[in-house]
Amino acid sequence: MCYSALVKRDLEALKKSYGAVSIRQDIEDYEQRSKAEPKLFPPLHSRIYPGNFAPVIVANGEERQVQLQRYGAYPHPSIPHPERYTTFNARRDNLTSHFWSDAYLKHHGFVVLNGFFEWVEVRDLVKAGHVKISEIEAEFERQSNERKAKVLLAGKKYKKTPTELKPALQRKIIIQFKPEDESDLLVPVIFSGSGAKDVFANGFAIITDEPPDEIRAAGHDRCPVILNADALESWLHPYGRTAKEMDDLLSKRQRLTFKHQLAKAA
Repeated sequence: MCYSALVKRDLEALKKSYGAVSIRQDIEDYEQRSKAEPKLFPPLHSRIYPGNFAPVIVANGEERQVQLQRYGAYPHPSIPHPERYTTFNARRDNLTSHFWSDAYLKHHGFVVLNGFFEWVEVRDLVKAGHVKISEIEAEFERQSNERKAKVLLAGKKYKKTPTELKPALQRKIIIQFKPEDESDLLVPVIFSGSGAKDVFANGFAIITDEPPDEIRAAGHDRCPVILNADALESWLHPYGRTAKEMDDLLSKRQRLTFKHQLAKAA
């Protein structure tokens, strides 16, 4: 899974590097909605979480276009109570399931990431040797103090949570993964609509697969698929292609080496 991600938002940079048509008017409209309904339309930031919106590059005929889409796709409408579901990651080995049949081989796009964040077991992270247990303990202490200050400021009584009382080696922590060469991550997504007649009704899911060794060693078992630039055109135009052809395309992804650090330093 991809818990949250750092997305590239500079429209001019996206246009220059990936031929995407800018949509500044849509962004202005979104920002107006965000002021009126911040829960439904959270403010745009580079770091996105499920429910946030981000620029997704899609095919518009022979051109490429940027659309603001919600991080969280919608299941096929025939699934009972689809309004209860929103899934922000799509496993490569599950793309042909009925759940994704309204998106896969129909609505493809990609996002440009600078990195992503994951929850990992502290014991696995320490074993990987890149982060010391003392650094992790200091980060947990900082988090506790930050929460304590908020609780006291609200006039409430502070008490440590059961998680905060656990030894560090029995807890999880968020870390950030970035490519060692700082290159853009071209991440394929599939998207679907909520059914609403609205320009912002689409939601996307990041396609994930087995991770490279250094991510697995750090304690995580998934990683976004990273496409080569020359595969983008084929990915964006799935019509007439078979599921096997698309799967072969996803299997020929970039092989990058990732570094990681505690999320607070990101």
